[in-house]
Amino acid sequence: MVIAGGKFYIVDIGPEATEVISSWRVPMTRLGGLFITHLHSDHIGELGEFNLQSWAQGRDKPLSVYGPPGVERVVNGFAAAYELDRDYRIAHHGAEMMSADNWVMNPVAVPLEGMITPTRERRATMLKDGDLTVTAIEVNHSPIEPAYAYRFDYKGRSVVISGDTSKHFGLAEASKGADVLVHEAQAKHVIEIMIGAAKEANNERLRKIFSDIQNYHTSPVEAAEIANVAGVKLLVLHHFTPPPNNPILGWSFLRGVSAVRSRGVVMADDHMLITVPLSGDAKPKVGRMN
Repeated sequence: MVIAGGKFYIVDIGPEATEVISSWRVPMTRLGGLFITHLHSDHIGELGEFNLQSWAQGRDKPLSVYGPPGVERVVNGFAAAYELDRDYRIAHHGAEMMSADNWVMNPVAVPLEGMITPTRERRATMLKDGDLTVTAIEVNHSPIEPAYAYRFDYKGRSVVISGDTSKHFGLAEASKGADVLVHEAQAKHVIEIMIGAAKEANNERLRKIFSDIQNYHTSPVEAAEIANVAGVKLLVLHHFTPPPNNPILGWSFLRGVSAVRSRGVVMADDHMLITVPLSGDAKPKVGRMN
């Protein structure tokens, strides 16, 4: 979630995201839109539920869903799947409270100009909303084409959210001058252990999947290198594979990072709040959602 100019914007909406967002108790009348980085299931899987729940919680306008070409198919598919549910709730609670007009999702597919190149350096403006500008940045998550990172610029401060990508210096270039880089991270040294375990268990399917996922994600050390090139003040690692769900794995996850970037690195969790002051050149502050 990015909060700016009195509105909030969601980037990706994977399974269980609606439950987490609801726990933050944000007013859905302030929802400015939803941005999808790419069309993998773990980035879109709760779109239908988020649309329905934000509508039920008082969203007073259609939901704009921004993303790469193909987002129209995703939006229209979820809308069709939830149409009966919508009708049941209107019949139960009344059209005055549950406006069918506000339930609507509007897909906004923004293509990138030109052809895909090996360096993937294309960009496009996704949204201008007052003092806020959101820019799509092409990243390398091949064979998923295109895949976007997003840069949010507001009154001289900025946040970049990587989406899924392999190590990509085009993203570093596009992130220059940003205050915060929120970057995916895959502990490839841990994945190698999982590959070995799958081989020992004669589970060729898992061995193949674990092997394949390494070539389109970024290690924590690689993310730190990108952050250094970009010169960002704070690197926030998220979208962990595998999930570092205990202190030992969390410590192992960051192996080698301190040698590359000794400060300005944190691991995200669902209730982390990062505040970027508008005044001067103050550093981002890390806290907690209440």
